[in-house]
Amino acid sequence: MAAAEGIADGAFERAFAFIGAGGHHAGRDYFGGYCCYNDVVIAMAHLRATRGIRRFAILDTDAHHGDGTRDLTARDPEVLHVCICGASYTSPDGTKVDVPLPEALWQGTADPDALYLKTAEAAFAERAAAFRPDLTIWYFGFDGHRGDYGDMGLSAKCFLGLADLMTRVADQASGGRLLTVLGGGSRTDLATALIPPVIERLGRRPAEA
Repeated sequence: MAAAEGIADGAFERAFAFIGAGGHHAGRDYFGGYCCYNDVVIAMAHLRATRGIRRFAILDTDAHHGDGTRDLTARDPEVLHVCICGASYTSPDGTKVDVPLPEALWQGTADPDALYLKTAEAAFAERAAAFRPDLTIWYFGFDGHRGDYGDMGLSAKCFLGLADLMTRVADQASGGRLLTVLGGGSRTDLATALIPPVIERLGRRPAEA
């Protein structure tokens, strides 16, 4: 909540919310996947109630579908919610999108980092720019890293590339305003190796990226 308020109040443009367990599986009347409360949706509701900020664009790169976030925002045309997951879906108004990963990622016939980054950029960059959100939100889960429970064969290269992508998208779509929220990932060694460089990359100015 403090991170969202700080961005809304202009204290800073970007923030990383170091949440212990992500909230994207918590829906309107259910818990799931160790998620009790949907942190991102609560923050959005708070900003709407206290700051008049209404439009949000979310990219969810956790290894699993953000079903709780989708449940809570399904009928909200002022939330663009894009999940990189196993499903394929686009809502009639184009604001709720599920993007499957290409078969090549599972077949081992392509560089998984490059393939994932290409898929994420194609799914989100133009949509977010056209949507013109007040705030861009990245649900950053590292559970798709090699050896974690959502293993997609990804490495640090992919997550650093996603950080660069999200800063570029936020600069184009929401005046630089970007809230990153930690999602899934279980291994302490991966968290220690990935999170500090991702935060450092998110803190770079556009000319440094």
